Amino acid sequence: MKMMSVIAVTPKEGAVDEITSLIIQSREDGVEGLNVYSIVHTREEQLLVINEWSSIDAFMNYVNGPHNMIELIEHLCVRLDEENVCKAYSGAIIHQEIPN
Repeated sequence: MKMMSVIAVTPKEGAVDEITSLIIQSREDGVEGLNVYSIVHTREEQLLVINEWSSIDAFMNYVNGPHNMIELIEHLCVRLDEENVCKAYSGAIIHQEIPN
């Protein structure tokens, strides 16, 4: 079963592009088990990183691995939502759009 995870951060003023760039660079060579990820800039001035994993095992391997995305962007954030860093959503995907 596919799995979703969400990380929410509140960037410092003017840091949205830098955070986005750092996340993209950190995933340039791919992350095992990560099928799709999206970075969403909300109206509340938060950035959400929404990840779609091939399985819960792939997600757990990622969480327990040497990945350091949070450490990479922490200095550019006013707040990290620690609860969301650890929160994962698992279940069937009921709608997905893939751009052409």
